[in-house]
Amino acid sequence: METICIKCTMDPTSHSFKKISEKDGVCTYYTKPINSKLYTDTDGILSHYDNALKQIGDKKWIWIFDSDGFDLKHAMEVKTGSGIAKLLTEKYADNLLEIKIINPTWHIRTMLTAVWPFLSQTTCDKIRILKDRYYSVLEFV
Repeated sequence: METICIKCTMDPTSHSFKKISEKDGVCTYYTKPINSKLYTDTDGILSHYDNALKQIGDKKWIWIFDSDGFDLKHAMEVKTGSGIAKLLTEKYADNLLEIKIINPTWHIRTMLTAVWPFLSQTTCDKIRILKDRYYSVLEFV
């Protein structure tokens, strides 16, 4: 973790973007913003994401975004959301297979509306909102 994020080395709950599995050369990452103490740390979060994704090189990857508990205070962090969208579009979209948004709240839908213009159409096409029931991250490991 140290090479990914110094803040998360000191306190693993600082940010929320973790590699949870790798199968057949495809890495799966998990994010749950409610578990992030430093959800307002835009620069730190963007650096964390960038460093984590640099480590996998050209491997394909999937992102599980768990929005359980995602509320207004998280949705207000538009700079973080647009920064992640820009980072994905400019650097990591080619190897991104899918973004699965699980346990969506209306706040995450608001955030998606705000960041949609920062995403390429290719990236937008990779987003799936799973809203039929409650999902556990363990279902994706």
